[in-house]
Amino acid sequence: MHLDNSLYLIFLQKEHGFLFGSPLSNRMESLRLVIAKAKKHQGFRRYLGNTGWLFGGRMLQLVLGLFVSIAVARYLGPSDFGLFNFVLSIVALLAVLGNLGLQALAKRQFVEEPDCRDDILGTCLVLSVSAGLLVYACLLAVASFVTSSNLDFALFSLLGASSLLFGPFKLIEVWFQSQVRSDLAVTATGISLIVFSLVKLGAIYFGASVLEFAYISLVSAISFSCLLIYFYKKHFGSVLRWRFKHTIASDFLKQCWPLILSGLAIAVYMKIDQIMLGTLLGQEAVGYYSVAVKISSVWYFIPAILATSLFPAIMNARKRSRKLYVGRLQQYFDLNAGLSYLICVPLSFAAPLIVDLLFGDEFSDSGPILAVQAWSSLFVFLGVARGEYLVAEKLFKFSFCCTVLGAIINIALNYALIPVHGGLGAAIATLVSYAVSAFLSSAFLRNNDNIFRRQVTSLFAPCLLFKMQKLKINETDK
Repeated sequence: MHLDNSLYLIFLQKEHGFLFGSPLSNRMESLRLVIAKAKKHQGFRRYLGNTGWLFGGRMLQLVLGLFVSIAVARYLGPSDFGLFNFVLSIVALLAVLGNLGLQALAKRQFVEEPDCRDDILGTCLVLSVSAGLLVYACLLAVASFVTSSNLDFALFSLLGASSLLFGPFKLIEVWFQSQVRSDLAVTATGISLIVFSLVKLGAIYFGASVLEFAYISLVSAISFSCLLIYFYKKHFGSVLRWRFKHTIASDFLKQCWPLILSGLAIAVYMKIDQIMLGTLLGQEAVGYYSVAVKISSVWYFIPAILATSLFPAIMNARKRSRKLYVGRLQQYFDLNAGLSYLICVPLSFAAPLIVDLLFGDEFSDSGPILAVQAWSSLFVFLGVARGEYLVAEKLFKFSFCCTVLGAIINIALNYALIPVHGGLGAAIATLVSYAVSAFLSSAFLRNNDNIFRRQVTSLFAPCLLFKMQKLKINETDK
């Protein structure tokens, strides 16, 4: 159906909240006044500073982490790099059981009862360390029967210890975040990251083996835990004050099972491709696939930052008007989709060149995998945006069912496609499972907000924006 220019502009205003006709000078002046007022607000400055620390820390992790990963991958080669990531994927899957979902429960409890800090931290630490020891013992027992070499068993021992035995101390990081003191966590992370990045580069220079890189990972986890304890002691008191409380433990254990199941479903969803690749085709296939995943997933922090920054404003709109709320949701989906296109389109077309440039000819088989994997970004961005909506509407069961559905589809497609297409098959399986879990499943969400329609509309947001600009140019010419 043809729409004339004026009707089309009205349509865009209704559907997407675009504003026209407001002079640029007026908008800039309003923005300047809002910023000036916000700068005087102490709470705003505190939260803005906290967000700045989080963003800076994340960027440091991404840039330095990617650089070191490239260096390590080029040094180890597809086979050893694949073995290392295969073991890491299995450990990450088991770490969900060791964590018990306590970090999420503790975060909520810190906000509700900050005076019970020592009891909460002490109880969570005892529970998570106990669970971690149990899972670690099971890991070693199974690894001793399944693995065919001493190297494999040693890698499971070292990487398992770094995650399962020292991961519980990340509870301190959760406390820092609840107190809007992310600067402490980011400082600890930054120190550990910089020091051990240099250690890894030194290990490459001196010709270290893959086993020695596992030792470095273990020492890095221990050092990071010590840094968290140091900053906690300096600003909040000694960890020796922490106490175990049976009442809190009982309460948390009753609440943690849904979180464990949800976390396990997410872990399977995210890691099963590499585990199945290693099981069906061997470690070299995991090496090629891991390289593609590292490049494509480096951008996944963007929707998380958008959610942190923008969704509070969307929630405020929800309190004022449902129509305003839905309009801002559409803009939120449009923004996520638009940004994802800026990443996945060039990344997909330039995939072989990017892999060649960063990792060398030895990893050329990663190029086609990255070309497919890049499009997963579109559904990751839309999935994070929809996830915020589901939390706001308290649709937790629907969210869990979507994650489980995605995990099942991923496993089934991996089993069917990996033997035939290898890593490319795993990438296709991941893309399809993401599309179903984060996008197509919205069609079964029955409410008045019609989120599936919002997501479908957002897929065409760049086209609408281009047409809008073209119409504005035509209006100017007249």
